[in-house]
Amino acid sequence: MSGISLVASEEGIVRARKALKRLNLTQMSLVSERGIASWSTINNFFNGKPVKRQIFIEICQEINLDWQDIAKFPQEDETTEFAYPEQLWRKLQALASPTEQMGIILVTVETLAWRWQNPSPYEKTVRLGSRIQFKVDFTTPGYLLLFQRDSSGTMWCFCPSCFAPQSKLESGKTRLPQEGSPINSFPIEGIPGKEEILAIITQDISGLRWLPQVNDQPLALNASHLRELLKYVGEQEDCQIWYTDYVITAV
Repeated sequence: MSGISLVASEEGIVRARKALKRLNLTQMSLVSERGIASWSTINNFFNGKPVKRQIFIEICQEINLDWQDIAKFPQEDETTEFAYPEQLWRKLQALASPTEQMGIILVTVETLAWRWQNPSPYEKTVRLGSRIQFKVDFTTPGYLLLFQRDSSGTMWCFCPSCFAPQSKLESGKTRLPQEGSPINSFPIEGIPGKEEILAIITQDISGLRWLPQVNDQPLALNASHLRELLKYVGEQEDCQIWYTDYVITAV
């Protein structure tokens, strides 16, 4: 994913220029004062030319914009095998129901205790450097497939994996990392931005042979994996799909 370039859409360029004006910035100040990238890169961004994905995201963050609202995504041709992963993730998200039955919980380093807050037990904003656990409250028994889209846009399968070796669960509450995992909590790393969680609760996962095994690290999803997931959920009559998100901040 890191080698992919992004291009600002026409509408995105307009929004970016307005954001600069609102913040009393210029394209040159992004180079000379903020030091985000070279002049040629900043110029490419504001003229709809390709910019490396990570730098594109950083430019958007610097001017307080969501990069997904600025980037131009290729139109997907349903008759071809190729589809941009971001589009496929959005299709999965569209099938999901927003829920308060899963989310993230802050973990204190000293005690590894869960910190609960009202009215929701789940955090919606966490800082870089924090440690978290995922929690899901099952309404029916089944296999849990848990996917995360991180703030850089990479999509991961966390359950099943070495952090969730037991993917078939009874009804009730479960958390990741599970007992017996190599770690007790996940560190919040990377860059500020929104992260998303999709959970699929189903009765049969035999058709998804690419899912990580008990001792495997989380799998970075590609377009092929996401296409298979879309096909899979379209064929299942008894699966549930849940969605939630949270925001990572620098301070």
